[in-house]
Amino acid sequence: MTADYVRVAPLIVVVEDEAIVLAGYQMLFESWGYRVIAAISADDALRQLDESEGRPGLILADLRLRDGCTGTDAIARVRAVCGIDVPGVLVTGDTAGERLNQAAALGLPILHKPVNGRHLQDLLQRTVGPA
Repeated sequence: MTADYVRVAPLIVVVEDEAIVLAGYQMLFESWGYRVIAAISADDALRQLDESEGRPGLILADLRLRDGCTGTDAIARVRAVCGIDVPGVLVTGDTAGERLNQAAALGLPILHKPVNGRHLQDLLQRTVGPA
């Protein structure tokens, strides 16, 4: 008797407060075969995670979110709920040294906008594996 295994695509959490950018990430990642939680805030990401199956393999977050929140906060909150050190990546158009130094001190890689699709796909495959 053989067991049938169903491979589940890796789950990516994207936190981005610009709806059109968020939709773009979601469509792109899903076209590559990944499952996506597309959230406009950390609270939204946590709510959707609570309703989903599995833990994320990566959190991609915009550095500056609405209401004074940051991508570093969103990554920390998702990690805390998951109970594991989920890899996180920040995306930003910001070049302010203070914010970039804070992200570097936390060990979070930074992608600068506009993000190159090929570079992003390579990052996903290295971090969570192929979809």
